Amino acid sequence: MKGRRPRRPRALPWVRVQEDTIPLLIGAEAEEEETPSARPTIWKRVRFVLLMLATFLCLLAVALAVAGYIGVQAGEQARLERRAALADEHYRRGLARLDAGEYELAIAEFEYALQLVPEHPLAKQGLAEARARLATRPTPTSQATGDVARELYEEAKAAFEQEDWPRAARLLNQLRAFAPDYERESVEEMLFTSLYNAGIAALAQDSLEEGIFYLDQAGQMRELDADALRELELARRYLRALGYWAVNWDICIQQLEALYALAPNYRDVFQRLYQARLAYGNLWAEQGEMCPAAAQYDQALRLMNSADLVQKRDDAAAICAVATPTPIAPITGTLPSGTTMVPGFTSGRLAYAVYNPQTGLYALYTVVSDGANGYVSRVAEGADQPCWRWGGGQLIYRDRLAPGIALLQPDGSRVLLRAGGDAAWPTLSPDGTRYAYAAPDGTGTWYVYIARTDGTGAPQAVAPGWAPVWGPTGMLAWTGCEVGGSACGIYVDQPDDSQPPVRLTGNANDTGLHWAPGGQALLYMSDHTGNWDLYLLGVSGGVQVLLSTPAIEGLPAWSPDGSTIAFLSYRDNFWGIYLMQPDGGNLRPLFDLGAEMPNWQNQRISWGP
Repeated sequence: MKGRRPRRPRALPWVRVQEDTIPLLIGAEAEEEETPSARPTIWKRVRFVLLMLATFLCLLAVALAVAGYIGVQAGEQARLERRAALADEHYRRGLARLDAGEYELAIAEFEYALQLVPEHPLAKQGLAEARARLATRPTPTSQATGDVARELYEEAKAAFEQEDWPRAARLLNQLRAFAPDYERESVEEMLFTSLYNAGIAALAQDSLEEGIFYLDQAGQMRELDADALRELELARRYLRALGYWAVNWDICIQQLEALYALAPNYRDVFQRLYQARLAYGNLWAEQGEMCPAAAQYDQALRLMNSADLVQKRDDAAAICAVATPTPIAPITGTLPSGTTMVPGFTSGRLAYAVYNPQTGLYALYTVVSDGANGYVSRVAEGADQPCWRWGGGQLIYRDRLAPGIALLQPDGSRVLLRAGGDAAWPTLSPDGTRYAYAAPDGTGTWYVYIARTDGTGAPQAVAPGWAPVWGPTGMLAWTGCEVGGSACGIYVDQPDDSQPPVRLTGNANDTGLHWAPGGQALLYMSDHTGNWDLYLLGVSGGVQVLLSTPAIEGLPAWSPDGSTIAFLSYRDNFWGIYLMQPDGGNLRPLFDLGAEMPNWQNQRISWGP
């Protein structure tokens, strides 16, 4: 229509959006007229900003991921440590419940410890012991003692009927200690028969010390018959003679001759006497003393003729005939001086025992370091279970010849601290004024005792147990069980306070103890996995497997500087002493000990400063 303003075309929606949006992105440039050439420049800038933002976000994500991974790892390690500590705490609670007879609660504690650490080295064994005790626990009535006594009696009777004499004797001794009046006549009759037969069988199998042990107990109950008394006397004479083998040939020969005159067909006494005469003659000849050498060769020829020995006798006699006679002192043995070198033994003094198949006894050796190498000396024949005094040069050991407990002083002199063949595992207090040892009572139960080295006062019983070892802080540790065979494991105690001993493990085969230099941990061996392995036990709790291989490892000993652990091992059909770092690294042999080490679990390696 004429006179009306034409209407402005309606803008499309997308155009309005674009018009409204551009000022938000480019600010003041919205005032300028939009041209086709401006649009590409603006979007390049937008894309650049977006690209930089995306790059920053990616880098931030990577940094956060790395930090998160490190945090997760640290947190996981902390959680594992907390779980291990908590598992140890519940394990100790389980032991306390076990000692209190609260077997259900002990099982709960051990099971929770295994939930926290499924491979806890000791919780499994504690759980098995708690379940076993729960299965055999008598009902809490007035008949409880009678039930236990009846159970021991039936078990001993079954062993007796099966002619398992050592087991029957052990069970019957336990029964007599637990309930002395229970079936007294029957128990004593079976016990005497078991001890008698066990002793005779052991002597027949050449286990002379074991046979003497059983027959001595039988003889305390009633008089032995003539045959048993004769076998007992011959075994004692034989062991006494062999105790002087290579230590004092003169006494050894006297003992063998007396035994040969009494029983010329007893064991190998004839061969032994011949070999002793020959060895004594050779020893004189090595010293250039041909007259006594010829005399010994002549005595050996009266036992057994040999063309070679005749020649040796004649040669020695010829030299003797032209020699000027001079008084000579007898030669006592062949103990060598410290001339055998052990390369790489750089710290302290190591003491150990080596089995001699010829004598049937152990000999005691030491290796002393000069800072670069070690030098070996044989310090005693018929001796074992050595233990150095912490901070001193005294060596205490079991003497099988005297017999008793002997103390070797730094000047080489010896003192017999205790006479008698029943004492074992001696160990000195840090100040050297006392020593601990183990010995069986009349029922065969082993106890730990403490006595004074000056011989004053009577020994004081500490607790049932064996293999004690005194630590550098004055703590005493041993392996033991409560009377009756329960609550077995490693115990520690401060003998000078009024607090009772504390049990740290739960197996009677946790033994071979050796204190760490700081006195806060114990090395030990155990076979609860089916093989003898090495462990480290903290006095405040916690256990660690140090070495576990298919081979036998045992008798660990820590070097005084804490850098090395020595231990016994059986590998490639030979026994030997090996060294390793405390973390198990750098495992290496030190030297061989031979193919035989009977009853090696009852030996000891000791490493002192």
